[in-house]
Amino acid sequence: MPNPIYTNPTRHPEDTGVHIIGREINLGVVGLATGQLPIGALGKNAVPLRAGVTILTAFNAATTNVLEFGTTGDPDYLITSANAGAGTLGKKDGTGVGIGQPLAADTVFYAKFTQTGAAATTGKALVWVEAFISRTENPALTAGV
Repeated sequence: MPNPIYTNPTRHPEDTGVHIIGREINLGVVGLATGQLPIGALGKNAVPLRAGVTILTAFNAATTNVLEFGTTGDPDYLITSANAGAGTLGKKDGTGVGIGQPLAADTVFYAKFTQTGAAATTGKALVWVEAFISRTENPALTAGV
């Protein structure tokens, strides 16, 4: 009989615990303006514990600099534009509605930057999410335990 602990094809036991996914993003990278710049994915039932952004080079659009981090359906699911403060250097913590909530399905997270006024010419940020990955995301992992 196969060992039931290895029945999940996407998450092995050594993949449980707290994980961080993130990416450095630069102004002008393909997909950033449309919210289609993938940062990473988490599996069903993973719990985003914290999310953050570090603005390394300020985004300098003339009127507004809106940086968000979330899903295609909810662009500010983890980091809202108010959290990001894309025009100001430094680390900021996300307070989106997804923090602390188990994911209902496998979820890909995206970054999105929108602007008004004269277009930005600079901008660089590091966005990340820290999440708890539970062995119970797949009931087969706890069979016989």
